[in-house]
Amino acid sequence: MSIGYSSTIELFSVELWREIFDYLNFRDIRFSFRNLNQKIDAIIDQTMIHLDFISPNNYAYFLKYVVPSMNIMNVRSLKLQDDKRTKLFFTMYPLNSLEQLRSLSLNCMYSLNDKSFQFWYQLSSLKYLQVLKIKFWTTSARENCIDEKEFIIRSIFNNEFCPLLKVFKIHTCGRQRWRSSIPSLVTTTKTTHIQYLSIDSLTFDDLLRLLSALQHVKSFRTGYQLSLNDKQKQEIIFTIPLMPKCIHLYLKLSDEITFEHVEYILKQVPHLKDLFLWGWKHLLDAKRWETLLSIQCSKISKFELTCTGPVCDDDFDDAIDSFQEECAITPFWIERNVIIIDDEDRSGHDYRSDVIIQFNIEKLVKECHRMVMKSLKYLKLNVKYDESEHCFDLHFKEFTTENPSLSNLETLIIGFCTINFTICKNRS
Repeated sequence: MSIGYSSTIELFSVELWREIFDYLNFRDIRFSFRNLNQKIDAIIDQTMIHLDFISPNNYAYFLKYVVPSMNIMNVRSLKLQDDKRTKLFFTMYPLNSLEQLRSLSLNCMYSLNDKSFQFWYQLSSLKYLQVLKIKFWTTSARENCIDEKEFIIRSIFNNEFCPLLKVFKIHTCGRQRWRSSIPSLVTTTKTTHIQYLSIDSLTFDDLLRLLSALQHVKSFRTGYQLSLNDKQKQEIIFTIPLMPKCIHLYLKLSDEITFEHVEYILKQVPHLKDLFLWGWKHLLDAKRWETLLSIQCSKISKFELTCTGPVCDDDFDDAIDSFQEECAITPFWIERNVIIIDDEDRSGHDYRSDVIIQFNIEKLVKECHRMVMKSLKYLKLNVKYDESEHCFDLHFKEFTTENPSLSNLETLIIGFCTINFTICKNRS
């Protein structure tokens, strides 16, 4: 009579195996665990698959021998880079076959040069997609990527493709229609679930059309340029802020964008905490920025304004000097410890110069906290006891000699009590 033995690893529960596989990519799971036994094979067949083809050394082998054995309905995320690899993958597995996909990242993708947009129409099948990142790689011979980008934007915001989308990033390496709005894009009337939005180039008119859909956006970015249209459009008036949850705003502005346009945008983001703007010399006005930030963005803690102007331009130099003088005497700027960096070349052009105005209240508060801690000589720490969390452990490194800022501490008293901790500074 034969006696069978089971190794400890074979006794692992299904839940434990699934937890282990959550930390591994599908390639490692396939090569390391497939064919060990029927139980593990069955678990692998039901495991959620995350495919990352950004930099695999054995892409061809993996695509030919491994991917065909997987259940395509289990694929939850897909990352592809390189135009040939991308097209090869979707030749084998059409985009609309990945119905359960949650995340799709396509990097360095050339235009498909298909005026009917058949490939991108398949996005309508991805009902559960939450992350969509597309970066087109363009050459002078492949201009259709702009049409494809505009089609995707219209599909997301006007035709309700990918209705659960939370992250949407699309870039064409700076290529855009010069001062032209997205054709056929209509004003949105329904909000989306998008929280992180990045579109490399956009017109102010297009932004107005999208605003109603951006009520859940926490971060908005135009990494190349926000510009004005050639044709004047009718202004859309909103009575309430339409981006109330936005706390991060990153905008590069064309030279036609005025202070009035900036003010209009900032009215939509009353809870903004982090603002980065790259504009032109006409935005160098310390008094207007003080009023604008105080009224429209009272919660802002991190601010950076880069203004570009011609080299050896007297008006530009005078505007910089005026900004510096105003900051030196105005409490608003003094309290924020504003830093002005002049004569920078962030633009990378010999005929341009940049000035950078920035403050970071959070960094300033942390520095003040460090200075206060360093001045402490007597510290009494009463830790409130809570069975749900170990407060003593949470505060030990920050408020005891484990913190290098407490180098001058002479007396330390630690105890438990029913009130919160207190700090006594320099007791006499």
